[in-house]
Amino acid sequence: MVRTWGPEDPGTACGRSTPPVVAVVLALALTILAPPTAAAADTSPGSDPLGPQQWYLSWKEGGTSPEDGRGTVVGVIDTGIDSTHPDLDDAYDAALSRSFVEDRCSRDPYCTDPGRDLLGHGTAVAGIIAAALDGHGIGGAAPGADLVSLKAGDASGYFSADAVSRAIRYGADAGLDVLVMSFTVDPWFRYCDNAPGDTDEERARQREDRAKIESALQYASDRGVVMVAAAGNESYDLDGGTTDGYSAGHARSSGRSVNGSCVTLPAQSEHVITVGSLDASGVRADYSNVGVAIDIAAPGGEPVWYDQGNAPHGLDSAILTTVPAELLRDFGMLADDGTPLAPGIQSDCSEGVDLCRYYWYESGTSYAAPQVAAAAAILLARGVPPSRVGQELTALASPAQCPAENAKLPCATTSTGTNTWYGHGALRLPRG
Repeated sequence: MVRTWGPEDPGTACGRSTPPVVAVVLALALTILAPPTAAAADTSPGSDPLGPQQWYLSWKEGGTSPEDGRGTVVGVIDTGIDSTHPDLDDAYDAALSRSFVEDRCSRDPYCTDPGRDLLGHGTAVAGIIAAALDGHGIGGAAPGADLVSLKAGDASGYFSADAVSRAIRYGADAGLDVLVMSFTVDPWFRYCDNAPGDTDEERARQREDRAKIESALQYASDRGVVMVAAAGNESYDLDGGTTDGYSAGHARSSGRSVNGSCVTLPAQSEHVITVGSLDASGVRADYSNVGVAIDIAAPGGEPVWYDQGNAPHGLDSAILTTVPAELLRDFGMLADDGTPLAPGIQSDCSEGVDLCRYYWYESGTSYAAPQVAAAAAILLARGVPPSRVGQELTALASPAQCPAENAKLPCATTSTGTNTWYGHGALRLPRG
């Protein structure tokens, strides 16, 4: 099963099996927040009514312009993008979008449509990048960018090596500027050459799948594609061994003994910008994986938690982003007039019931990675060559130091002056 870098449970996301979408939706339904009242549209930059809740975009010094990212194309390799969402429909490029999950769609006639998202994960990623800055709902970090859906994850959140590798190669051949990958390749969390408990068949499968992914990443890198990947939410040291308890491909229910030569893909590829997660205070989020692969950190938010009276806490520290109306309707979370029935759903219906926009709260490195992808798109739009985008992002990052005393995971300074918690530091982009 996929480990989508999302909020489903910072313990089960990013390396543990993604729960069914029902569980995700019901968990979000516990969030108690009244929907905003409709207001007259104001289309001035930064005026979107839910913008004040987008604390996570504070790395953009000088705010957001509708021109940010203009002329760039960002490929979202994920579970699809809701092409009908009013915040995304103008940015969505239907002609270039593709699905690569045909082999897992025998019982679902809709899952091959890249413009539908039956899990909501890809739509949430897309909203962070390029939600329209038009006086409604939220605004993306790079609202001028175009979005291409490269659907490699099915409705259960499974991303096979075959689907992912084909999506990466297609993105390169289609001339996309940026690819964002907020998942790990299934069915393995750690791809190993010789983990002692693996069977010969398991080892052969890992070698085959790893070769597919690494070859595809090399292919895209050679063609100038800027690639961004989420580090994952297992609170795991990617440089260490210990135990891998998250691989769905393992034949036994107990964890595997693994070592530091094993890798998580695509996060530990040299061809991607690997993104760790910060909480609202700017410190590494507890769930975020660590290791020398981390290049930069960006806000991923914190999970909402509930006290004994079932009152929610931490809403102002989570990531508010787009969710498909279809998904909410399927689970009875919308009234006929478009009113959210689940109190955790934000809405903007100021343009009428047929044009309602919906949003929910997320947390995880899944939502840190698209912010870095958006920053990359902005730099490309400013004329930075693709080969220099990664260097520019890391050079601009605000340095972040290891804590005086390490908590559960080690934080070490590398030979290049980065560290294993934050890489080069926290995402920062001065006004261009």
